[in-house]
Amino acid sequence: LPHAPFPRVRFAPPVTVDPSPLLPNSWQTSHASSNAAGEGMGDFGDRQALLEESETYGSAESFWNTKEIRGRKPNWQSLRDAKRIDDSSYEWLTRFCREPLHTQLAICSEDSTKFCQSFLSVLRDVSQQESLLYVTTTLDELMKEGNREAAPMFKQAEGTAFDPISIITTLITDKDNDDLLLARSCNVAGGLFQAGLKAPAESVTKLMDFVRRETEWVQKGSECRRKTHCFLAILNLLAGLLRENSRRVAFMNANGTKMLLPLLQRQTNNPQLLYQVCYCLWLLTYCGEIRPKLAEMAIVAPLVHVLKGTQKEKVIRMILALFVNLIDTADMKGILSVCGAQRLLDSMKQRSWSDEDITTDIDTLANKVAHNVEAMSTFDEYSKEVLSGELEWTPIHKSPAFWEKNVHKFVEKDMQILRVLIQLITPGAQVDGARVQDKVLAIALHDVGEFVRAHPAGKKYINSLEAKRHIMTHLTSSAPQVSKEALTCVQKLMVH
Repeated sequence: LPHAPFPRVRFAPPVTVDPSPLLPNSWQTSHASSNAAGEGMGDFGDRQALLEESETYGSAESFWNTKEIRGRKPNWQSLRDAKRIDDSSYEWLTRFCREPLHTQLAICSEDSTKFCQSFLSVLRDVSQQESLLYVTTTLDELMKEGNREAAPMFKQAEGTAFDPISIITTLITDKDNDDLLLARSCNVAGGLFQAGLKAPAESVTKLMDFVRRETEWVQKGSECRRKTHCFLAILNLLAGLLRENSRRVAFMNANGTKMLLPLLQRQTNNPQLLYQVCYCLWLLTYCGEIRPKLAEMAIVAPLVHVLKGTQKEKVIRMILALFVNLIDTADMKGILSVCGAQRLLDSMKQRSWSDEDITTDIDTLANKVAHNVEAMSTFDEYSKEVLSGELEWTPIHKSPAFWEKNVHKFVEKDMQILRVLIQLITPGAQVDGARVQDKVLAIALHDVGEFVRAHPAGKKYINSLEAKRHIMTHLTSSAPQVSKEALTCVQKLMVH
Protein backbone atom coordinates (compact mmCIF):
# COMPACT_ATOMS: atom_id res chain seq x y z
CA LEU A 1 0.00 0.00 0.00
CA PRO A 2 1.17 3.56 -0.54
CA HIS A 3 1.41 5.76 2.49
CA ALA A 4 -2.25 6.60 3.03
CA PRO A 5 -3.33 3.85 5.42
CA PHE A 6 -6.93 3.62 4.22
CA PRO A 7 -6.77 3.44 0.41
CA ARG A 8 -9.89 3.93 -1.67
CA VAL A 9 -8.65 1.59 -4.36
CA ARG A 10 -7.76 -2.02 -3.91
CA PHE A 11 -4.14 -2.87 -4.40
CA ALA A 12 -1.84 -5.04 -2.38
CA PRO A 13 0.94 -3.90 -0.07
CA PRO A 14 4.31 -3.78 -1.83
CA VAL A 15 5.98 -6.23 0.55
CA THR A 16 6.04 -9.89 -0.57
CA VAL A 17 3.02 -9.35 -2.77
CA ASP A 18 1.22 -12.55 -3.75
CA PRO A 19 0.81 -12.66 -7.56
CA SER A 20 -2.87 -12.08 -8.09
CA PRO A 21 -5.24 -10.91 -10.81
CA LEU A 22 -6.83 -8.72 -8.15
CA LEU A 23 -4.04 -6.19 -8.35
CA PRO A 24 -4.46 -3.44 -10.94
CA ASN A 25 -1.36 -2.51 -12.93
CA SER A 26 -2.00 1.19 -12.51
CA TRP A 27 -2.39 1.28 -8.75
CA GLN A 28 -0.05 4.21 -8.29
CA THR A 29 -2.04 6.40 -10.65
CA SER A 30 -5.34 5.27 -9.15
CA HIS A 31 -4.15 6.03 -5.66
CA ALA A 32 -2.95 9.48 -6.60
CA SER A 33 -6.30 10.36 -8.10
CA SER A 34 -8.19 9.03 -5.07
CA ASN A 35 -6.07 11.12 -2.76
CA ALA A 36 -6.80 14.16 -4.86
CA ALA A 37 -10.49 13.52 -4.36
CA GLY A 38 -9.90 14.14 -0.72
CA GLU A 39 -12.64 12.01 0.81
CA GLY A 40 -10.60 8.80 1.34
CA MET A 41 -11.32 5.99 3.74
CA GLY A 42 -9.79 7.78 6.67
CA ASP A 43 -6.46 7.49 8.40
CA PHE A 44 -5.37 5.33 11.32
CA GLY A 45 -3.67 8.34 12.81
CA ASP A 46 -6.46 10.77 12.00
CA ARG A 47 -7.64 12.05 15.36
CA GLN A 48 -10.52 13.96 13.79
CA ALA A 49 -11.81 10.82 12.09
CA LEU A 50 -11.78 9.02 15.42
CA LEU A 51 -13.65 11.90 16.99
CA GLU A 52 -16.31 11.88 14.30
CA GLU A 53 -16.73 8.12 14.18
CA SER A 54 -16.68 7.43 17.92
CA GLU A 55 -18.89 10.17 19.30
CA THR A 56 -20.62 7.84 21.74
CA TYR A 57 -17.31 7.22 23.47
CA GLY A 58 -16.63 10.83 24.30
CA SER A 59 -14.25 13.37 22.86
CA ALA A 60 -11.23 11.92 21.06
CA GLU A 61 -9.11 14.91 21.99
CA SER A 62 -9.88 14.35 25.64
CA PHE A 63 -8.06 11.05 25.22
CA TRP A 64 -5.19 12.13 22.98
CA ASN A 65 -4.62 15.45 24.76
CA THR A 66 -2.23 16.47 21.98
CA LYS A 67 -1.93 20.19 22.69
CA GLU A 68 -1.21 19.78 26.38
CA ILE A 69 1.34 17.00 25.89
CA ARG A 70 3.23 18.85 23.18
CA GLY A 71 3.15 21.96 25.33
CA ARG A 72 5.10 20.19 28.09
CA LYS A 73 8.60 20.15 26.59
CA PRO A 74 10.94 17.55 28.14
CA ASN A 75 13.96 18.79 30.03
CA TRP A 76 16.52 17.84 27.42
CA GLN A 77 19.38 19.25 29.49
CA SER A 78 18.68 16.93 32.40
CA LEU A 79 18.58 13.99 30.01
CA ARG A 80 21.92 15.09 28.56
CA ASP A 81 23.41 15.45 32.04
CA ALA A 82 22.17 11.93 32.85
CA LYS A 83 23.87 10.79 29.60
CA ARG A 84 20.57 9.55 28.15
CA ILE A 85 21.15 11.65 25.04
CA ASP A 86 24.41 13.01 23.63
CA ASP A 87 25.32 16.65 23.01
CA SER A 88 24.39 16.70 19.35
CA SER A 89 20.95 15.19 20.07
CA TYR A 90 20.44 17.73 22.85
CA GLU A 91 21.17 20.62 20.47
CA TRP A 92 18.94 19.22 17.73
CA LEU A 93 16.02 18.45 20.06
CA THR A 94 16.24 21.88 21.69
CA ARG A 95 16.04 23.58 18.30
CA PHE A 96 13.28 21.21 17.15
CA CYS A 97 11.04 21.93 20.14
CA ARG A 98 11.09 25.67 19.52
CA GLU A 99 9.18 25.20 16.26
CA PRO A 100 5.45 24.55 15.74
CA LEU A 101 4.40 21.21 14.31
CA HIS A 102 3.86 22.44 10.77
CA THR A 103 7.52 23.50 10.47
CA GLN A 104 9.04 20.64 12.46
CA LEU A 105 8.79 18.25 9.53
CA ALA A 106 11.00 20.58 7.49
CA ILE A 107 13.63 20.50 10.26
CA CYS A 108 13.49 16.69 10.21
CA SER A 109 14.02 16.67 6.45
CA GLU A 110 17.04 18.97 6.73
CA ASP A 111 18.94 16.36 8.74
CA SER A 112 17.01 13.11 8.73
CA THR A 113 19.90 11.22 10.30
CA LYS A 114 19.94 13.48 13.34
CA PHE A 115 16.15 13.37 13.51
CA CYS A 116 16.14 9.56 13.65
CA GLN A 117 19.07 9.30 16.03
CA SER A 118 17.68 11.86 18.47
CA PHE A 119 14.14 10.50 18.64
CA LEU A 120 15.23 6.86 18.73
CA SER A 121 17.75 7.63 21.49
CA VAL A 122 14.95 8.96 23.66
CA LEU A 123 12.66 6.01 22.92
CA ARG A 124 15.42 3.49 23.59
CA ASP A 125 17.31 5.00 26.54
CA VAL A 126 14.83 7.18 28.43
CA SER A 127 12.35 5.67 30.89
CA GLN A 128 10.64 8.89 31.94
CA GLN A 129 6.98 8.58 30.83
CA GLU A 130 6.53 12.28 30.15
CA SER A 131 9.45 12.39 27.70
CA LEU A 132 8.33 9.17 25.98
CA LEU A 133 4.80 10.51 25.62
CA TYR A 134 6.07 13.76 24.12
CA VAL A 135 8.21 11.94 21.53
CA THR A 136 5.56 9.35 20.56
CA THR A 137 2.89 12.04 20.35
CA THR A 138 5.10 14.19 18.16
CA LEU A 139 6.04 11.27 15.92
CA ASP A 140 2.42 10.24 15.60
CA GLU A 141 1.38 13.76 14.65
CA LEU A 142 4.30 14.16 12.23
CA MET A 143 3.37 10.91 10.49
CA LYS A 144 -0.19 12.11 10.25
CA GLU A 145 0.77 15.53 8.90
CA GLY A 146 3.42 14.34 6.46
CA ASN A 147 3.24 10.56 6.41
CA ARG A 148 4.82 10.36 2.98
CA GLU A 149 8.02 11.83 4.38
CA ALA A 150 8.42 11.36 8.12
CA ALA A 151 8.14 7.58 8.58
CA PRO A 152 10.34 6.55 5.62
CA MET A 153 13.25 8.54 7.10
CA PHE A 154 13.61 5.80 9.71
CA LYS A 155 14.59 3.21 7.10
CA GLN A 156 18.21 4.32 7.45
CA ALA A 157 18.25 2.91 11.00
CA GLU A 158 17.01 -0.57 10.07
CA GLY A 159 19.18 -3.37 11.43
CA THR A 160 21.30 -1.05 13.58
CA ALA A 161 21.45 -0.62 17.34
CA PHE A 162 18.70 1.96 16.81
CA ASP A 163 16.41 -0.33 14.79
CA PRO A 164 13.05 1.53 14.85
CA ILE A 165 10.74 -1.49 14.94
CA SER A 166 12.76 -3.15 17.70
CA ILE A 167 12.69 -0.01 19.84
CA ILE A 168 8.98 0.66 19.39
CA THR A 169 8.24 -3.03 20.06
CA THR A 170 9.96 -2.78 23.44
CA LEU A 171 7.85 0.27 24.23
CA ILE A 172 4.59 -1.37 23.16
CA THR A 173 5.17 -4.53 25.17
CA ASP A 174 6.10 -2.66 28.36
CA LYS A 175 3.26 -3.58 30.73
CA ASP A 176 3.82 -0.44 32.82
CA ASN A 177 2.68 1.93 30.07
CA ASP A 178 -0.72 3.56 30.31
CA ASP A 179 -3.33 3.52 27.52
CA LEU A 180 -2.25 6.83 26.03
CA LEU A 181 1.44 5.98 25.65
CA LEU A 182 0.50 2.54 24.34
CA ALA A 183 -1.91 4.01 21.79
CA ARG A 184 0.65 6.54 20.54
CA SER A 185 3.30 3.82 20.30
CA CYS A 186 0.95 1.55 18.31
CA ASN A 187 0.17 4.38 15.92
CA VAL A 188 3.88 5.05 15.42
CA ALA A 189 4.48 1.36 14.74
CA GLY A 190 1.60 1.41 12.26
CA GLY A 191 3.20 4.37 10.49
CA LEU A 192 6.57 2.60 10.30
CA PHE A 193 5.02 -0.57 8.85
CA GLN A 194 3.05 1.57 6.45
CA ALA A 195 6.29 3.13 5.21
CA GLY A 196 7.59 -0.37 4.44
CA LEU A 197 10.16 -0.71 7.22
CA LYS A 198 11.45 -4.23 7.75
CA ALA A 199 10.70 -5.87 11.07
CA PRO A 200 13.07 -8.26 12.86
CA ALA A 201 11.49 -11.70 13.34
CA GLU A 202 11.74 -11.39 17.12
CA SER A 203 9.84 -8.11 17.06
CA VAL A 204 7.11 -9.58 14.86
CA THR A 205 6.64 -12.47 17.27
CA LYS A 206 6.41 -10.13 20.25
CA LEU A 207 3.93 -7.83 18.51
CA MET A 208 1.75 -10.71 17.34
CA ASP A 209 1.66 -12.08 20.87
CA PHE A 210 0.82 -8.63 22.17
CA VAL A 211 -2.14 -8.27 19.78
CA ARG A 212 -3.34 -11.76 20.73
CA ARG A 213 -3.29 -10.90 24.43
CA GLU A 214 -5.03 -7.59 23.86
CA THR A 215 -7.87 -9.26 21.94
CA GLU A 216 -8.43 -12.19 24.27
CA TRP A 217 -11.37 -10.35 25.87
CA VAL A 218 -13.23 -10.62 22.56
CA GLN A 219 -13.18 -14.42 22.53
CA LYS A 220 -13.97 -14.62 26.25
CA GLY A 221 -17.00 -12.37 25.84
CA SER A 222 -15.78 -9.95 28.48
CA GLU A 223 -15.29 -6.18 28.33
CA CYS A 224 -12.22 -4.52 26.82
CA ARG A 225 -9.80 -3.32 29.48
CA ARG A 226 -8.47 -0.61 27.17
CA LYS A 227 -10.09 2.69 26.34
CA THR A 228 -11.73 2.68 22.93
CA HIS A 229 -9.16 4.87 21.17
CA CYS A 230 -6.36 2.73 22.56
CA PHE A 231 -7.98 -0.42 21.18
CA LEU A 232 -8.38 1.28 17.80
CA ALA A 233 -4.65 2.00 17.84
CA ILE A 234 -3.97 -1.68 18.56
CA LEU A 235 -6.01 -2.57 15.47
CA ASN A 236 -3.87 -0.04 13.60
CA LEU A 237 -0.80 -1.99 14.72
CA LEU A 238 -2.40 -5.26 13.58
CA ALA A 239 -3.12 -3.78 10.16
CA GLY A 240 0.54 -2.82 9.89
CA LEU A 241 1.57 -6.37 10.69
CA LEU A 242 -0.82 -7.76 8.09
CA ARG A 243 0.86 -5.89 5.25
CA GLU A 244 3.22 -8.80 4.59
CA ASN A 245 2.22 -12.26 3.39
CA SER A 246 4.12 -14.45 5.85
CA ARG A 247 2.59 -12.51 8.74
CA ARG A 248 -0.88 -12.88 7.22
CA VAL A 249 -0.41 -16.64 7.02
CA ALA A 250 0.87 -16.77 10.61
CA PHE A 251 -2.15 -14.74 11.74
CA MET A 252 -4.59 -17.13 10.03
CA ASN A 253 -2.77 -20.21 11.35
CA ALA A 254 -3.24 -18.80 14.85
CA ASN A 255 -7.03 -18.54 14.22
CA GLY A 256 -6.67 -14.79 13.97
CA THR A 257 -10.14 -14.28 12.51
CA LYS A 258 -11.59 -15.47 15.83
CA MET A 259 -10.07 -12.32 17.34
CA LEU A 260 -11.84 -10.11 14.83
CA LEU A 261 -15.22 -11.60 13.92
CA PRO A 262 -16.88 -11.19 17.36
CA LEU A 263 -16.13 -7.47 17.12
CA LEU A 264 -18.42 -7.26 14.10
CA GLN A 265 -21.26 -8.53 16.25
CA ARG A 266 -20.48 -6.75 19.53
CA GLN A 267 -19.33 -3.31 18.37
CA THR A 268 -21.99 -2.36 15.83
CA ASN A 269 -22.39 1.11 17.38
CA ASN A 270 -18.78 2.05 16.64
CA PRO A 271 -18.32 2.49 12.86
CA GLN A 272 -14.60 3.29 13.20
CA LEU A 273 -13.93 0.00 14.96
CA LEU A 274 -16.06 -1.90 12.44
CA TYR A 275 -14.13 -0.23 9.66
CA GLN A 276 -10.71 -1.12 11.03
CA VAL A 277 -11.75 -4.74 11.65
CA CYS A 278 -12.95 -4.98 8.04
CA TYR A 279 -9.74 -3.33 6.88
CA CYS A 280 -7.67 -6.03 8.59
CA LEU A 281 -9.80 -8.74 6.95
CA TRP A 282 -9.46 -6.96 3.60
CA LEU A 283 -5.67 -7.04 3.89
CA LEU A 284 -5.85 -10.82 4.30
CA THR A 285 -7.62 -11.17 0.93
CA TYR A 286 -4.39 -10.32 -0.88
CA CYS A 287 -2.80 -13.63 0.08
CA GLY A 288 -3.74 -16.42 -2.31
CA GLU A 289 -3.14 -19.06 0.34
CA ILE A 290 -5.65 -17.41 2.66
CA ARG A 291 -8.45 -16.42 0.30
CA PRO A 292 -10.26 -19.81 0.30
CA LYS A 293 -10.31 -19.75 4.12
CA LEU A 294 -12.01 -16.35 4.07
CA ALA A 295 -14.70 -17.39 1.57
CA GLU A 296 -16.61 -19.32 4.24
CA MET A 297 -20.06 -18.83 5.74
CA ALA A 298 -18.69 -18.20 9.25
CA ILE A 299 -16.81 -15.13 7.97
CA VAL A 300 -19.06 -13.88 5.18
CA ALA A 301 -22.36 -14.01 7.10
CA PRO A 302 -21.31 -11.54 9.86
CA LEU A 303 -19.98 -9.17 7.21
CA VAL A 304 -23.27 -9.29 5.29
CA HIS A 305 -25.08 -8.61 8.57
CA VAL A 306 -22.96 -5.50 9.14
CA LEU A 307 -23.55 -4.43 5.54
CA LYS A 308 -27.30 -4.65 6.09
CA GLY A 309 -27.21 -2.63 9.29
CA THR A 310 -24.68 0.17 8.76
CA GLN A 311 -25.21 3.51 7.06
CA LYS A 312 -21.54 4.54 7.10
CA GLU A 313 -20.17 4.61 3.57
CA LYS A 314 -16.60 3.94 4.69
CA VAL A 315 -17.69 0.65 6.31
CA ILE A 316 -19.85 -0.27 3.31
CA ARG A 317 -17.00 0.54 0.93
CA MET A 318 -14.56 -1.69 2.77
CA ILE A 319 -16.89 -4.70 3.01
CA LEU A 320 -17.76 -4.46 -0.67
CA ALA A 321 -14.06 -4.22 -1.57
CA LEU A 322 -13.40 -7.31 0.54
CA PHE A 323 -16.20 -9.22 -1.21
CA VAL A 324 -14.95 -8.20 -4.66
CA ASN A 325 -11.54 -9.64 -3.83
CA LEU A 326 -13.17 -12.94 -2.79
CA ILE A 327 -16.03 -13.19 -5.30
CA ASP A 328 -14.27 -15.69 -7.59
CA THR A 329 -12.90 -17.77 -4.71
CA ALA A 330 -14.37 -21.14 -3.74
CA ASP A 331 -18.19 -20.94 -3.32
CA MET A 332 -18.22 -17.24 -2.47
CA LYS A 333 -21.05 -16.44 -4.91
CA GLY A 334 -23.22 -19.18 -3.44
CA ILE A 335 -22.50 -18.11 0.13
CA LEU A 336 -23.46 -14.52 -0.66
CA SER A 337 -26.70 -15.74 -2.21
CA VAL A 338 -27.58 -17.83 0.83
CA CYS A 339 -26.91 -14.81 3.07
CA GLY A 340 -29.43 -12.76 1.12
CA ALA A 341 -26.86 -10.63 -0.66
CA GLN A 342 -28.71 -10.63 -3.97
CA ARG A 343 -31.70 -8.73 -2.60
CA LEU A 344 -29.44 -6.51 -0.54
CA LEU A 345 -27.29 -5.58 -3.54
CA ASP A 346 -30.36 -4.93 -5.70
CA SER A 347 -31.64 -2.61 -2.96
CA MET A 348 -28.28 -0.86 -2.68
CA LYS A 349 -28.35 -0.17 -6.41
CA GLN A 350 -31.30 2.15 -5.82
CA ARG A 351 -29.33 4.37 -3.43
CA SER A 352 -27.20 7.33 -4.39
CA TRP A 353 -23.55 6.94 -3.33
CA SER A 354 -20.96 9.68 -3.01
CA ASP A 355 -18.15 7.24 -3.81
CA GLU A 356 -18.07 5.74 -7.30
CA ASP A 357 -16.09 2.75 -5.97
CA ILE A 358 -19.21 1.66 -4.07
CA THR A 359 -21.35 1.81 -7.19
CA THR A 360 -18.80 -0.14 -9.21
CA ASP A 361 -18.41 -2.83 -6.57
CA ILE A 362 -22.19 -3.20 -6.13
CA ASP A 363 -22.58 -3.74 -9.87
CA THR A 364 -19.72 -6.25 -9.97
CA LEU A 365 -21.04 -8.29 -7.07
CA ALA A 366 -24.71 -8.11 -8.10
CA ASN A 367 -23.94 -9.34 -11.62
CA LYS A 368 -21.78 -12.24 -10.49
CA VAL A 369 -24.18 -13.36 -7.77
CA ALA A 370 -27.16 -13.13 -10.15
CA HIS A 371 -25.38 -15.17 -12.82
CA ASN A 372 -24.51 -17.80 -10.25
CA VAL A 373 -28.10 -18.03 -9.03
CA GLU A 374 -29.35 -18.28 -12.61
CA ALA A 375 -26.89 -21.09 -13.36
CA MET A 376 -28.00 -23.00 -10.27
CA SER A 377 -31.71 -22.26 -10.54
CA THR A 378 -32.91 -25.21 -12.61
CA PHE A 379 -35.53 -27.60 -11.31
CA ASP A 380 -33.52 -30.59 -12.50
CA GLU A 381 -30.59 -29.56 -10.31
CA TYR A 382 -32.92 -28.96 -7.38
CA SER A 383 -34.65 -32.32 -7.85
CA LYS A 384 -31.33 -34.16 -7.83
CA GLU A 385 -30.39 -32.46 -4.57
CA VAL A 386 -33.71 -33.25 -2.89
CA LEU A 387 -33.78 -36.88 -4.04
CA SER A 388 -30.24 -37.37 -2.73
CA GLY A 389 -31.35 -36.29 0.74
CA GLU A 390 -28.16 -34.21 1.02
CA LEU A 391 -29.49 -30.67 1.08
CA GLU A 392 -27.12 -27.69 1.18
CA TRP A 393 -27.84 -23.97 1.50
CA THR A 394 -27.22 -23.39 -2.20
CA PRO A 395 -28.54 -20.17 -3.78
CA ILE A 396 -31.50 -21.98 -5.31
CA HIS A 397 -33.30 -22.38 -1.98
CA LYS A 398 -33.55 -18.64 -1.38
CA SER A 399 -34.07 -17.51 -4.95
CA PRO A 400 -37.49 -15.86 -5.39
CA ALA A 401 -37.17 -16.35 -9.16
CA PHE A 402 -36.72 -20.11 -8.74
CA TRP A 403 -39.86 -20.52 -6.63
CA GLU A 404 -42.02 -18.33 -8.85
CA LYS A 405 -40.91 -20.19 -11.97
CA ASN A 406 -40.92 -23.78 -10.68
CA VAL A 407 -43.40 -24.06 -7.79
CA HIS A 408 -46.01 -25.91 -9.92
CA LYS A 409 -43.47 -28.63 -10.73
CA PHE A 410 -43.52 -29.70 -7.08
CA VAL A 411 -46.93 -31.31 -7.57
CA GLU A 412 -46.06 -33.10 -10.81
CA LYS A 413 -45.45 -36.87 -10.86
CA ASP A 414 -47.82 -37.38 -7.93
CA MET A 415 -46.08 -34.66 -5.89
CA GLN A 416 -42.80 -36.63 -5.93
CA ILE A 417 -40.49 -33.81 -4.83
CA LEU A 418 -42.95 -32.44 -2.28
CA ARG A 419 -43.40 -35.92 -0.79
CA VAL A 420 -39.62 -36.32 -0.38
CA LEU A 421 -39.41 -32.97 1.45
CA ILE A 422 -42.22 -34.12 3.78
CA GLN A 423 -40.38 -37.39 4.38
CA LEU A 424 -37.25 -35.47 5.36
CA ILE A 425 -39.12 -33.45 8.01
CA THR A 426 -40.90 -36.49 9.43
CA PRO A 427 -39.61 -37.14 13.00
CA GLY A 428 -37.21 -40.09 13.04
CA ALA A 429 -36.56 -39.93 9.29
CA GLN A 430 -33.28 -41.35 8.03
CA VAL A 431 -31.07 -40.88 4.98
CA ASP A 432 -28.83 -43.82 4.08
CA GLY A 433 -29.44 -45.35 7.49
CA ALA A 434 -28.48 -42.24 9.46
CA ARG A 435 -30.69 -39.67 11.18
CA VAL A 436 -31.46 -36.61 9.07
CA GLN A 437 -28.95 -33.88 9.91
CA ASP A 438 -30.20 -30.65 11.49
CA LYS A 439 -29.00 -28.65 8.51
CA VAL A 440 -30.92 -30.85 6.05
CA LEU A 441 -34.00 -30.68 8.27
CA ALA A 442 -33.81 -26.88 8.45
CA ILE A 443 -33.50 -26.57 4.66
CA ALA A 444 -36.40 -28.96 4.06
CA LEU A 445 -38.60 -26.95 6.46
CA HIS A 446 -37.56 -23.76 4.67
CA ASP A 447 -38.47 -25.24 1.28
CA VAL A 448 -41.85 -26.51 2.49
CA GLY A 449 -42.58 -23.00 3.72
CA GLU A 450 -41.54 -21.50 0.39
CA PHE A 451 -43.82 -23.95 -1.42
CA VAL A 452 -46.74 -22.84 0.74
CA ARG A 453 -45.92 -19.19 0.09
CA ALA A 454 -45.44 -19.50 -3.68
CA HIS A 455 -48.14 -22.01 -4.68
CA PRO A 456 -51.77 -20.77 -4.76
CA ALA A 457 -52.95 -24.08 -3.24
CA GLY A 458 -49.79 -24.79 -1.26
CA LYS A 459 -51.53 -25.05 2.12
CA LYS A 460 -54.07 -27.50 0.68
CA TYR A 461 -51.36 -29.84 -0.58
CA ILE A 462 -49.48 -29.72 2.72
CA ASN A 463 -52.65 -30.58 4.65
CA SER A 464 -53.43 -33.43 2.28
CA LEU A 465 -50.05 -34.97 3.11
CA GLU A 466 -50.66 -34.44 6.85
CA ALA A 467 -47.37 -32.56 7.09
CA LYS A 468 -48.50 -29.82 9.49
CA ARG A 469 -48.11 -32.03 12.58
CA HIS A 470 -44.53 -32.83 11.57
CA ILE A 471 -43.75 -29.14 11.20
CA MET A 472 -45.27 -28.36 14.59
CA THR A 473 -43.11 -31.05 16.21
CA HIS A 474 -39.95 -29.19 15.20
CA LEU A 475 -41.00 -25.96 16.92
CA THR A 476 -39.44 -27.29 20.11
CA SER A 477 -36.26 -28.61 18.50
CA SER A 478 -33.06 -28.05 20.47
CA ALA A 479 -31.35 -27.04 17.23
CA PRO A 480 -31.89 -23.24 16.77
CA GLN A 481 -31.78 -23.40 12.97
CA VAL A 482 -34.46 -26.13 12.93
CA SER A 483 -36.85 -24.40 15.37
CA LYS A 484 -36.40 -21.12 13.51
CA GLU A 485 -37.30 -22.60 10.12
CA ALA A 486 -40.20 -24.55 11.66
CA LEU A 487 -41.63 -21.33 13.12
CA THR A 488 -41.27 -19.51 9.80
CA CYS A 489 -42.97 -22.41 8.02
CA VAL A 490 -45.91 -22.37 10.47
CA GLN A 491 -46.26 -18.60 9.97
CA LYS A 492 -46.48 -19.10 6.20
CA LEU A 493 -49.14 -21.78 6.70
CA MET A 494 -51.17 -19.34 8.79
CA VAL A 495 -50.88 -16.44 6.35
CA HIS A 496 -51.45 -18.26 3.04
